[in-house]
Amino acid sequence: MREDLDRLMTERGLAGMVVLALDRYSPAMYYVAGQRIHYGIYFRAPDGRAYLVHDPMERDQAEAVGCDHAPFEQHGMSRIQDEEVAPARIFGRLIGEISATLGMRGPVAVFGETPVGFAHALLGRARELNPGLRVDESYPDILALARMTKSDAEVEVIRHAAAGAVAAIERLRGFLGTLRRDGQTFRANGSGPVRLGDLRKLLNAVFLEHGLEGGESIVSQGRDAGVPHNRGNDAELLRAGTPLLVDIFPGEAGGGYFSDLTRTFCLGQAPEPLKKLYGDVHDAFRTGMRSLKVGAPCRASQEAVCDLFESRGHATVRSRQGTEEGYVHGLGHGVGLAVHEPPRLGGPASNTQALEPRMVVTVEPGLYYPSRGMGARIEDLVLVKSDGTLENLTPAPYDLEIEPA
Repeated sequence: MREDLDRLMTERGLAGMVVLALDRYSPAMYYVAGQRIHYGIYFRAPDGRAYLVHDPMERDQAEAVGCDHAPFEQHGMSRIQDEEVAPARIFGRLIGEISATLGMRGPVAVFGETPVGFAHALLGRARELNPGLRVDESYPDILALARMTKSDAEVEVIRHAAAGAVAAIERLRGFLGTLRRDGQTFRANGSGPVRLGDLRKLLNAVFLEHGLEGGESIVSQGRDAGVPHNRGNDAELLRAGTPLLVDIFPGEAGGGYFSDLTRTFCLGQAPEPLKKLYGDVHDAFRTGMRSLKVGAPCRASQEAVCDLFESRGHATVRSRQGTEEGYVHGLGHGVGLAVHEPPRLGGPASNTQALEPRMVVTVEPGLYYPSRGMGARIEDLVLVKSDGTLENLTPAPYDLEIEPA
């Protein structure tokens, strides 16, 4: 949690933390400042002292951060721009001068979303101005560690996003049930053939109703459902008897906390091979949920799911590294200010992270056979509560088949 940052800096022996937002939304800045500061530099010392340099147009947001702050011009921004010219050197000079004033000498954790070359030049200039400054290179970094567990306030925002995701899936399921079959495709009442893009528009409309943005949701069918991150073809007609995979991850509008939810549908009667595939995935999902235990290694759940899939004849990333058919990914991941963030429910043996209370993780087993024209995945978002019990944040039906009107 954010409250852990000072402790983590002390445990790592850090001299401070610097977070840069370069005229764009930055998850790191939102996390440390609690505000969407788009253009500023945040400094924090291990004793909790914080200082924010910001664009004067964001002075109200800066005031809401609750720490000492000042506009760029108070630090001679115009003069520095004339002297340094290159933006990387301008920001590097500000970081070097202000960090030195705050007594930051030693390893410092630095965060921001910039091109690699820009960051290299920026840090080089900062160290010229503050030779005692060193960049912390430890892994995982302190923000990743802090963000793995969520405060009550963070959970409530994620819960809202998850409720919007469930509402979107339920609206979609209801819409699919109203369609009328036209051969192997479908028509909506009073309109033409239904395409995958129509489903995506419906989902986005529900997201907006809940104050959320949907990003690039996955709405794919048939062969494309067999490639996990294939977004689908909006122009493709919705077809009967084929898997329709819908993976949605709406989050706060303007940047913020996300949710994550996947369901697989089939309009009309599903072919037997798809029924069997989906049955194996559903069994794996239940196995994964049962295996989540506080204190156990996060990757232990992945091992349990691999055991099940391999016993039923499916290749996994454990039995066949690099496989593109079968179970081709890990069981889940953390969700917060990014759709994918630590912890990982899977990964190599070096992943020794244990499941902890207040983590928010996905459980998402899937099986993928693009050569057979099918794929299936079930995904729910789960909160590990303080007492060690689990709360499913995305409760939605798991029925595969939807009978059209």
